[in-house]
Amino acid sequence: MAVPIIIGLGAAAVSAYGVKKGVDAKGDFDSAKKMNRQANEIYESAQERLETNRELAQNALEQLGETKLSIYNDSIISFVKSFQKIKNIDFQELNIDGESMTPPDVSELKQLCDSSLQLQDAVKGGVTALGAGGLAGFAAYGSVGTLATASTGTAIGSLSGAAATNATLAWLGGGSLASGGMGVAGGTTVLGGIVAAPVLAVGGMILASKAEAAKEDAYSNRLKAELAAEQMETAMTVTSAIEKQFIDMDRVLNKLNDIFQPLYAVFQELVERSVNYLQYSKIDKKCVYATVATIQTLKMLLDTPMLNDEGLPTQFSKDIIDHAPELCDEVEQIALTVIDS
Repeated sequence: MAVPIIIGLGAAAVSAYGVKKGVDAKGDFDSAKKMNRQANEIYESAQERLETNRELAQNALEQLGETKLSIYNDSIISFVKSFQKIKNIDFQELNIDGESMTPPDVSELKQLCDSSLQLQDAVKGGVTALGAGGLAGFAAYGSVGTLATASTGTAIGSLSGAAATNATLAWLGGGSLASGGMGVAGGTTVLGGIVAAPVLAVGGMILASKAEAAKEDAYSNRLKAELAAEQMETAMTVTSAIEKQFIDMDRVLNKLNDIFQPLYAVFQELVERSVNYLQYSKIDKKCVYATVATIQTLKMLLDTPMLNDEGLPTQFSKDIIDHAPELCDEVEQIALTVIDS
């Protein structure tokens, strides 16, 4: 065979091989682009769902904070002001109409009065006075100590948004990354693991020699996105549980406050008639007892920590909510004996 023909065939073979490599490279690039799109879609979809869960939990948090604020201002502090007008109270004499009643703990009652009056200035200004951090802390913990200092020693009233008491509250109140808050990565340390945006290799991918590496990177990208999505699913489960705790506690508090209000109306009428406990009839004394017992129960619920240091729902708050129907029934029966008298 003539040399030129041999050279020509060799060149054709080389050219064909080059075309095949080019086609293979294009196929690898196309596959890589498709997988990278899938990786981004998987991650962004999970992130959007978690953001929706966060917003729902944040709304429940804010509602609980506002409910607690209202009950403190309209019920607890109002009761304390009326109660402190009564003179000569003797809770040792509580055998009323043959009923032996456990007297309220006087030291606890004094603490309730003192702490509630300390809160006057903090709560009378409402949500605006507390600020986002104060409202979040009040919803999650609710006690006077919470409004005074956070676990960090910083006054919660001076905190806001992402600077709230712990990572979960910071995340709930701080908002998404787009709004300048801590976003997904900021709060999920306490929600089952770090869920930061995975580093996806979506660089230029121009040279044919990089096609295979680009395809491998794309496979890695999808795995990273799938792992992050799984972590966010875990975070969604915990966030939903937190939301439920806030909603349930809000419901219980409103129920008890609804029971308290008509009883408190009777109590106020009593105090307007007389402030001398020694002159009270048996039913009057029973009214004082019932009102004190109800307000102490309400205060206990207001002070129940909803989240622990890790930012997860506390077992105590779960137990309170689980037993809320019996608790409400018991308090209501005490209240009705006075209201119906």
